[in-house]
Amino acid sequence: METAKYKAVLSTVVTPVDGVYEIKTLGTTPNLRGCTHYIGHPATIEIVEALGAMPAENNYFSGLSVGERAIAFSIKPGKSSRAVKNYTRPHQDVTLSDLLIREIKRLR
Repeated sequence: METAKYKAVLSTVVTPVDGVYEIKTLGTTPNLRGCTHYIGHPATIEIVEALGAMPAENNYFSGLSVGERAIAFSIKPGKSSRAVKNYTRPHQDVTLSDLLIREIKRLR
């Protein structure tokens, strides 16, 4: 059985553990089969689960160890209601093209 490429699928770049990270925007949509997601936004959940991600047992993401990767699907600047309302509406509709996909890798 193939190991998931990413330890976590997140809704934003989260680095709860001190370290050095490489963060890069991806130009392609990754295969998330076997990856655990920690996303609460309903429309984004639909997108990442359609790509193969599975929900985490709880909402606590403990961070990455050296060499591990996570992927973040955040709403692109200008596409979120956050700029107007100071928060993202939980049921804001988004499509894959509304999301910025970033890979996070812990280097040390």
